[in-house]
Amino acid sequence: MHGGALRALVAGAVVLLTGFPAHAFPTKPVSLRVAVRYAPPADPAHREIYRTAQRQRVLERLGEIVSLVRLPHRLTFRMEGCGGEPNAWYDPESRSVTMCYEMVAAIVNLAPRTKSPAGVTRDQAIRGPVAQILLHETSHALFHLLRVPIFGREEDAADQLASLILLQLAPARARDVVNGSGYFFATLGRQEPMETGRFADVHGLSWQRFYNLVCLAYGSNPHRYGDIVAKGYLPKERAERCGEETEQVSYAFERLIVPHLRVRPHRGANLRRAWRSR
Repeated sequence: MHGGALRALVAGAVVLLTGFPAHAFPTKPVSLRVAVRYAPPADPAHREIYRTAQRQRVLERLGEIVSLVRLPHRLTFRMEGCGGEPNAWYDPESRSVTMCYEMVAAIVNLAPRTKSPAGVTRDQAIRGPVAQILLHETSHALFHLLRVPIFGREEDAADQLASLILLQLAPARARDVVNGSGYFFATLGRQEPMETGRFADVHGLSWQRFYNLVCLAYGSNPHRYGDIVAKGYLPKERAERCGEETEQVSYAFERLIVPHLRVRPHRGANLRRAWRSR
């Protein structure tokens, strides 16, 4: 079936993002190439995050997405306490993606109580960044395990791949991600010191990540995301090139990632059309 793996990839991302109850998700085991581990938290404040993540099978759902890729080695997804440090990373030596309970707690603490002045709901402000961060770190894993060449900064490429996948969700779900992740980056950006050393970091500044995200969103569908430009969240000068930026990322995915999928669209099939023919 044309684009079958891509549709399944998107369906898995939908479940990861929306947090459906466990009985709504297929019960088939995660691929032998994927393992998951929830470490009991030492901090009592993280017990609810631990229980919720297990109940909603967050890592298992992420594993179902990744199982659509022919991995040469086992990849492990972990959620654990990190000694008070809010972080997430991919470790190439252990071939594992780790999401700290502290990172989830930080996202929850940054979220508005009900709704932000820009209209971002608390639910969007939590689910969007969690999904984006998990897929960002998974992108690092795919680059390493599949030996994907990176022309540019890997952190930027990981952001692009994560955003590209999440933007293929059903319109309302994709907007949730854009709203929630945009809120997260913008909130961090307002708190980020503008000292010279910040420009030496391998990660882009939070405001740069915000603009890259909303540019890919606008480029993917200028009509659906036109309000981002109309309300001044994305400068018109950048918006003019966002369609080209989105096509560039889509083309890179088609050439570098699609060949590793278990089910692939026929040669020459348009990536975006295949993803959306659901």
